[in-house]
Amino acid sequence: MTHMISTLMQEQRGGCARNPLFGRVLAIVEVILVFALTHVAYRALKSFTVIGRWDSGTNFVPGAMMILVTILVLVLCRRRFEAYGLGVSGWREHFSMGLMCSLVLIAVWATGYLVTMIHLDATRPPDPHAPRQIQRVAGLALIAVPAGIAVFAALRSRRQAAKRIPPVVSIPAILALLCVLPIVAMHYRQRALWIQALWLFLGAGFGEEIFFRGYIQSRVDAAFGCPVRLFGVQFGVGLGVSSVLFGFIHALNTVDYFRGRFDFGWAYGLEAVGEGILFGLIRAKTASVVPGAITHGLLDAWARIPKILLGG
Repeated sequence: MTHMISTLMQEQRGGCARNPLFGRVLAIVEVILVFALTHVAYRALKSFTVIGRWDSGTNFVPGAMMILVTILVLVLCRRRFEAYGLGVSGWREHFSMGLMCSLVLIAVWATGYLVTMIHLDATRPPDPHAPRQIQRVAGLALIAVPAGIAVFAALRSRRQAAKRIPPVVSIPAILALLCVLPIVAMHYRQRALWIQALWLFLGAGFGEEIFFRGYIQSRVDAAFGCPVRLFGVQFGVGLGVSSVLFGFIHALNTVDYFRGRFDFGWAYGLEAVGEGILFGLIRAKTASVVPGAITHGLLDAWARIPKILLGG
């Protein structure tokens, strides 16, 4: 993998400046190869090592692998972390925006679940052979659309709102929201979920956002540009590529190619594409992966709460 990345780096420097089309093709080939290698690597760890048995029910191993691969690629290719939404400047504002997006999305999604009464079990992917998959996708879309509108309505005034939330407030508030999952589990006399909540936040939240919206979206946008502007958000082909690959990796959750099982969860993948678009727009609007990572991690943790309340 190191040799492959180094070769790509040399080809990029030598050919992209002379031929923009070559640079675009190279960017797509690079992200697909890195995506494939990353997926095989963490699925092998989960399938054949003791680490995989420890990681039951969380995204810690995949998230950790995604973070490590992203860092490796950026270091080997001598790319600036800031260009991939991984800079530390403006972190106070990014934490505030993460809190703001999380509060808005949690409120809208909770209301949507109560209204639509969609049965969700966030601890495992849905059965790809289960009936009424399209109805589930449509129901989730009815929740996602107002959720997205609410988030970007809040982000339009992000500078003023972010300045009014200092880190001494935003960071404890984020931690308090993360603690809701284990506290609810303890209240209902279920096993403590402190470690699982933390792993979901860091693995699913930061791991997936750093890889998909940090590395993939930024890498493709660097080659294709961001010519589209919609509702104050500037984005490009990277948003589509990262969202499709984000959906594909979720469709692969029901696939085990090491054991010859190929039951693709296409409906689940379609749901994830919609989520990827939302998080990708947040990354494009805020110029950082941090707000989306905080929101993603908290939503994944809160998605476990309905099953606890229903006695699952």
